[in-house]
Amino acid sequence: MYKIYIFIFLFLFNGCSAITSKEILSIDSQSITTEEPEEIESNFVEVPFDIWERIRVELTLTIPEDQIAATSLYRERLYKNQSAVNRISKSGQRYLHHTLSRAEALGLPVELALLPFVESEFDPYAKSVDGATGIWQFMPATGKEWGLKTNWWYDGKKDVLASTEAALQFLTYLNKKFDGDWLLAMAAYNTGPTRVNRAIRKNKRQDKPTRFWDLDLPKETTAYVPKLLVLCELIKDPNSFGVNLPSIANRPYFQRVKIPGQLDLMQAADLAGLKPETIYELNPGFNQWATDPSGPHYLLLPIGVSDRFITQLESLDQKDLVRWDRYKIRRGDNLYRIASRYKIEVAVLKEINGMDSDLIIAGKEIMVPRGAAWANNQEPRERVYKVLKGDTLWNISKKFKVSIEDVVLWNELNIATPLQIDQEVKIFSRYERIRQDVPSRELRTMLYPVKSGDTISRIASKFDISSAQIQEWNEIEDVSKIFPGQVLKLFL
Repeated sequence: MYKIYIFIFLFLFNGCSAITSKEILSIDSQSITTEEPEEIESNFVEVPFDIWERIRVELTLTIPEDQIAATSLYRERLYKNQSAVNRISKSGQRYLHHTLSRAEALGLPVELALLPFVESEFDPYAKSVDGATGIWQFMPATGKEWGLKTNWWYDGKKDVLASTEAALQFLTYLNKKFDGDWLLAMAAYNTGPTRVNRAIRKNKRQDKPTRFWDLDLPKETTAYVPKLLVLCELIKDPNSFGVNLPSIANRPYFQRVKIPGQLDLMQAADLAGLKPETIYELNPGFNQWATDPSGPHYLLLPIGVSDRFITQLESLDQKDLVRWDRYKIRRGDNLYRIASRYKIEVAVLKEINGMDSDLIIAGKEIMVPRGAAWANNQEPRERVYKVLKGDTLWNISKKFKVSIEDVVLWNELNIATPLQIDQEVKIFSRYERIRQDVPSRELRTMLYPVKSGDTISRIASKFDISSAQIQEWNEIEDVSKIFPGQVLKLFL
């Protein structure tokens, strides 16, 4: 308990509503009260530097004594497994502070903020074999039920802010449905309330207890709750597991910044002074190259860059913003006609839409940038290539992923004239994007629940990957120690 001594200064006002700094400096010493200082006690709470410290003091859910032995398998997987624990800390760096803060603000158990560790390891791009998506692993139907918008531009199931609100609302609903039992609520979140209710009714008919621990539930759900509670045990006392729990700073990783409307993500990266991959990692809800025209009208940016971004954005005229159209291909269209209409190169149009050929199909849609801003903001980048022996326009165009027609145009070549060795050929691209550095907009992480009879080699064969890769990705030392209900992370 800290004691704070507050000296109360009484200033005599002479009919004035305010006192200037000069007047304060000139106040006579006689005007200051000579009363003894008032002693006030204050409940001062030091804010933990480490987020694990913050969580540790708020944990309440525990494993019953009669289930300690039954949960030993999950404990063993973390016991003296420093690499697995390191991975836990790393995966929580971006989003744990947010999920924790929202759970606390809503008066919910902090354990709920840890569920994304079990669901997806906080990977917003994670997708299950059943189609569940995001850090909270929402199924499409459940996401829609809880207000998560999904369209061509945007997927709320991958949006960390939107999905966190929906998940915590859903868990609150399930808690009320199961009479305040958080373990049953979490089980229902994983497998659905209908299946949990069915298991409860079955136990009641057989005069059996209806605790989570006594229910006949799917293997994945039976493992789901214990894995969370064992993680809580690890957070409470990492030393008992023989590991060091790497620190995560107890401060926000990102800040939400309002935007005036649709915004090109590459342009946003430039305005914020960030690499494109940083924008994509923090804003996984946007499926395309730009934000959704109908909203949400915000971006998540790392703490510390928002001021620069806002300043740069406010300095731009509306015409300087890159805008995007969904163009529906018409009968008789070709890429050259479309590119000409929008005043961009064919190569750029293909790059934007991930096209490997010039073939297009009437009725399909492609993305095209529009407006003067495109030309103004995307300066051509020139490369000079020296022709080697055996080079042709065709293999040069393939090498740089541009069209033959563009190479001819840029260099004023005659398509019928052979190239000369050491001849310099200019290659341009208006929209540089280093694909290997940017997270895929498609499926990146697959979450696979182990089934009875599964082996590492059988799973590897099913997905055309190696057993060693599965072991490495999931910190598995002994291939015989996988179990039904265990969720493996596969990178496909």
